Amino acid sequence: MRFLVSIATFVIVLGICFKLNWLALFDPTEPDSNKSVFLAMFSILLAGVAVTIINFLFKKFLRLAPTFIGLCAGFWFSIYLIAAVNGIGGMFVPAAAAGSKDVIGPVWGAVIEFMVSCLGGLIGYNYSAVFILFIQTFVSAYLIVRGSTLIINLGFPNEIVLMQSVSNETNGLVRLPTSFYLYSATILGLWGGSFYFQLSKEWEDGTLTKFDDDDD
Repeated sequence: MRFLVSIATFVIVLGICFKLNWLALFDPTEPDSNKSVFLAMFSILLAGVAVTIINFLFKKFLRLAPTFIGLCAGFWFSIYLIAAVNGIGGMFVPAAAAGSKDVIGPVWGAVIEFMVSCLGGLIGYNYSAVFILFIQTFVSAYLIVRGSTLIINLGFPNEIVLMQSVSNETNGLVRLPTSFYLYSATILGLWGGSFYFQLSKEWEDGTLTKFDDDDD
């Protein structure tokens, strides 16, 4: 769990720095005038400091980790939810009308991201033990499917492209291929099976509520 929290913290801070264009040094599409070694190194240092602080707080507040992971998971799910809704909505838009508005625009997208993130944080705080299994099995299922696309990719979109598409109005120009939904169904199938297996195992061992009973 601590490893997941560290990775999530590091990625989030770098993601924010990327949005601020502080990591232009690593983007070959950026002009040289935007590239700054100082900002790039500062971003990495900032991410390292954030990881150190989060790990320190994790030692003091045990429920911080699942709560934080819940916020991150909620945000991640909201990205795919918005992209899927816009993608399905785009299927019913004729090619000649590709300039129509997205089903979920940037404003409502931000609202959904905030609400789902908060929901994930609340679930992580109140149902810590089950939520840990929930996230661990999902990450495993996701990495198995996503790893296969690094060898043969039949239409799994880049995560950065997805994040940018839900943060900006694309006017129906971003269309997810049908194979994306097949990939998603495979992830859900692996996730559901592994989660049920792990939940049953933990329940039989009697360790399921151990984490939730330790509030201090």
